[in-house]
Amino acid sequence: MFAQTEELSISSQGPLRPAALLKSHHATLGRPDEGPIRNGLLNALPVEVLEELQPYLERVVLKRRQVLHERNLPIAHAYFIEKGLASLLARVGDQSTLEVGTLGHMDFVGVPLVLGTARTPYRCVVQVPGEALRIRAEDLRRVLSGIPTLNQLLLRYIQATTVQSTQLVVCNTRHTLKQRLARWLLFAHDRVDGNELPLTHQFLGRALGVRRAGVTTAMGRMEETGLLHRGRGRIVILDRAGLEEEACDCYRTLRAEHGRIVCDEIAAPPLYAACQ
Repeated sequence: MFAQTEELSISSQGPLRPAALLKSHHATLGRPDEGPIRNGLLNALPVEVLEELQPYLERVVLKRRQVLHERNLPIAHAYFIEKGLASLLARVGDQSTLEVGTLGHMDFVGVPLVLGTARTPYRCVVQVPGEALRIRAEDLRRVLSGIPTLNQLLLRYIQATTVQSTQLVVCNTRHTLKQRLARWLLFAHDRVDGNELPLTHQFLGRALGVRRAGVTTAMGRMEETGLLHRGRGRIVILDRAGLEEEACDCYRTLRAEHGRIVCDEIAAPPLYAACQ
């Protein structure tokens, strides 16, 4: 039996108060010293849409191994991740799990709510600690009906994740472990700040559906060629361009599709960089 969903740690400021938007292409929530919005989806929205959405959002701290939503239980909140990394986990058999989605600052947690349901067979767990802007499920339903641009953006995001899931089926059956590992590391690198990924070989094995020993061997070869450095419970990307050469074409396909579907018809030109 899995543990019940953990409560998230909320910033000491509590729920965000309405605040003026910066005269830039990024909105600031709450006090100015809380900094700009860092979620790529929110930054793809016009400023006036962010103003409407702002009162419903609160900034929360994400802790490692925190559960954002549990499988087959009602989803209480949706999250626009700003920093950190989360995994969507499917149960395989009675105990083991397999990652079916990697979520970071370009992503949204709470897809079933957009599609009109409140439950999912997947568990969402924080792997790399960070921050998010969260919104209550009932508030999200309300704003989706009142803000068509937000509804359109999230539906496009869901289309992008559907394409991703289909492409990964191809990737997992056609490409080598080294190519798939490079693709996964690049995908994660796009979604975190800096070059360090605080992840273990055991987790990567679960994410790719292979034995830990296979991941260790493939990582060792990458380290020998200077692509990355391994430490205890962490991976440092040293040669991004070299890692892209090792990855299969699935990585480039997925990244291009995310930008095309999610951002092409939503973001104003100055905001488009947030989607890349």
